[in-house]
Amino acid sequence: MKSTTLERSKGRLSSASNPIKRLTQGDFTQRFGRFLICRRIYSLLQARRQRLNPDFYKKRLKIASDSMFDGVSLDKCVQQLRHEGVGFGLHLSPSMVKEIYQYAIQTPCIEPESDDEFFIEEVIRNGRRRGEHPVMRVLVRDVMNCQAIQKITQDPLLLQIVKNYLGYWPNQITQHLTWSLVSDLREPEIRQSYPPTNFHYDIAGYNFMTAYFYITDVKADSGAHVMIKGSHQKKPLYMTFSGGRQSDKAVLNYYGQDNQLIIEGESGFGFVQDPSCIHRVISPVKADRLLLQIRYS
Repeated sequence: MKSTTLERSKGRLSSASNPIKRLTQGDFTQRFGRFLICRRIYSLLQARRQRLNPDFYKKRLKIASDSMFDGVSLDKCVQQLRHEGVGFGLHLSPSMVKEIYQYAIQTPCIEPESDDEFFIEEVIRNGRRRGEHPVMRVLVRDVMNCQAIQKITQDPLLLQIVKNYLGYWPNQITQHLTWSLVSDLREPEIRQSYPPTNFHYDIAGYNFMTAYFYITDVKADSGAHVMIKGSHQKKPLYMTFSGGRQSDKAVLNYYGQDNQLIIEGESGFGFVQDPSCIHRVISPVKADRLLLQIRYS
């Protein structure tokens, strides 16, 4: 074994505008993680590999003894995840939510693809820094320094959901605490500057899934997550090879309005998702959103 610690990795999505370049650039994850059959083959190989030394893979995750999630049906959650691409039932306590929120406002942040640090209070009032350019997405630094996030990452029930869905204990776990801010820009400008507001799907490993927790109250006008049910298993060929921005019209014409799910919830609300489904965030217009995302691959 080369390492006894979880590997960390940056996002693997290519920003190339040409779909052929997106398919051929980057590592093997970019090339093959988009295909359902490849993800399933990887799961089988990982499961076989981990059976040779199961204790090693469990110990490296530092799994806690007790879960913070009461009354959650493991089987029901995993079945929902397999069938629709999303599973519900998780909820953080008010004290956990408060700890994470306080960490987010007291810890330096950055904009994506920037190392210029600032505190969220600089922009949270009007969506701009120092009266300059609009800020729509903000990443909190060093999120694993937050003890509440550490506890969630090591929760035994959540990790068992991951194991049952992926078929193996995760090899990589990454955590992201992200602000989506109200902006005074017009919708076309927001969609151009903030890519996740467009329908897309993620390629985050050879196989992968994600847990999401709303740290603020979230409604359709305050940054709701939107997904297309069942799209993790079925995509038209052109979407399989592009993976980048998809128009609302193309997505809804193919899957139908009935398969669009707008996920709202109060602070602490959580869900798990296969992010190879087609999804997006609705740009908040009435209240900022703080989201904790834990990705497993």
